[in-house]
Amino acid sequence: MAHDVVIRGGQIVDGTGSEPRRADVAIQGDRIVSVGDVSEEAELVIDATGKIVTPGFVDLHSHMDAQVMWDPKASSPCWHGITTMLNGNCGLSLAPVRPEEASFLVKLLESVEDIPAAAILAGSRFAGGSFGDYLDTLDSLPMGINVASLVGHTAVRYLGMGDRSMEEGADPTEEELEVMRESVRGAMNAGAFGFSTSRSLVHSTPDGRKVPGTFAALEELMAFGRVIEEAGHGIFGWVSAVESGDPEPHRRDVEMMRRISLETGCAFTFAVVQIRDNPTLYRDILDQVDQANAEGARLSPQTEVRSVGVVVGLANITPFDQSVEWLALKELSIEERLEALRDPVRRAELVRAGNEVSTEGQLSMIHKLVVEDGDARYDFSDDSSLWAIAKRLGVSPADAFVDSLLESDGKASYIFPFANYDIEEVGRMLSDPHMLLGLADSGAHVGQICDTSFSTYFLNYWIGERGLLPLGEGIRKLTSEPAEFLGITDRGVLREGAFADINVIDLDALRVHPPEYVDDLPAGAFRYVQKASGYDYTLVNGRVFMKDGEYQGESPGSVLRSRSK
Repeated sequence: MAHDVVIRGGQIVDGTGSEPRRADVAIQGDRIVSVGDVSEEAELVIDATGKIVTPGFVDLHSHMDAQVMWDPKASSPCWHGITTMLNGNCGLSLAPVRPEEASFLVKLLESVEDIPAAAILAGSRFAGGSFGDYLDTLDSLPMGINVASLVGHTAVRYLGMGDRSMEEGADPTEEELEVMRESVRGAMNAGAFGFSTSRSLVHSTPDGRKVPGTFAALEELMAFGRVIEEAGHGIFGWVSAVESGDPEPHRRDVEMMRRISLETGCAFTFAVVQIRDNPTLYRDILDQVDQANAEGARLSPQTEVRSVGVVVGLANITPFDQSVEWLALKELSIEERLEALRDPVRRAELVRAGNEVSTEGQLSMIHKLVVEDGDARYDFSDDSSLWAIAKRLGVSPADAFVDSLLESDGKASYIFPFANYDIEEVGRMLSDPHMLLGLADSGAHVGQICDTSFSTYFLNYWIGERGLLPLGEGIRKLTSEPAEFLGITDRGVLREGAFADINVIDLDALRVHPPEYVDDLPAGAFRYVQKASGYDYTLVNGRVFMKDGEYQGESPGSVLRSRSK
């Protein structure tokens, strides 16, 4: 019998942790029907000789709740082998919400995740309603990849308590708590993969108040854990005070998660990163997690595989924006900015102003992002900082910055890494047995950061260059491990009967491209995107979605729904 697709001659890395083996993969419809020697013909035969064939990758921390409604290819994850993403993180979801209050949740996405509200309002197709209504809206739209969603505490608490939901010390009445429980129960029954909350003090509303749920008491959070327990499926996503070097809020949050997990059986995931105020605090957090899990809790910390930082360059943020002269450049087009830098008089003014407002301390923390071969690199050293580069060249920092912009036609990129800035400490985090890969923040902070390349960087740097894990185990960390954490058993593996979410990858050609600043959001808003090379094919549900980094116009993705028992 002829198959729809046969991937022939590749090295299968099946997602279970097993080492690569030579095998073919046959696909019929949206499922894998054979892994082994496949002699039958197919409508499409993909020659994978010299390539690895893996399950599609799973992104556990995305914020593309709105973007998937106008961007069927789901960029930038589409360029990095992602075939399933989880939205609704950090306590933020677009539902449940009364239609007349829907703009409140949109504005939260802007104030917390830096996603322009104008773009969301122009591109969204959801006008409010239950969480099930939101999933139904997604179901009616073309999806390039598979989309799973959490229900967010901000929406649930605002629905139940209104403006009181943002007051510190305001606990819900029993009636309000029941409204919230019912909304979470309804979301779980509709297909939510769990619940998320944020306790970060940098997550604020447009008027400066903390988002609903920031100060929620243990009893309220325990109630949501019991709803998840009752549903028989779902995870509990949590954001602690990741910005703080004070150990106490982290210790308190892990203790709360431990208690809820032990009482309800909920599996938790939460952000753990290295921060400048307390560079080794993460070690204490992981020790506390280890103790909690030894008692029977289910806590899975999650981190980025590289530094998290603000992209610095000519397109948006520069190191010298404190000066009037550099701020004035933002009123010009990129070409006009370059012309200003080429003009000797304007350049002299800008260099003077830049050097006046910058210090060694500041510029020692801004690093060159793109190396000579054009790859984006995140393994920084003292020598890669803008300050060190200027000193090495014998010029001022502003001169070094301007020269790099002119030499690259304005494309030179730098980064200010505010978390996970020490690559060796990141390696220690990734070696923790409880650690999940994630925190890509895909779709968020679109004008400042671009961390969605985590899967490509993990394969290229940690597996390929550093040998942190064997290839088979590295692929498991990107595929079946996050899928199983979400309760998804028929994705993330290459086996007969599984959904055909598949990558064909040329490891020798794998590289991370520099971020690009583009104006492709609705309402003319700008964002950073980041592409990659080395992904020959990405298939979603058995259909070719991406080929050689180009979107093929198909929309084979599904809106995934986790079902209650």
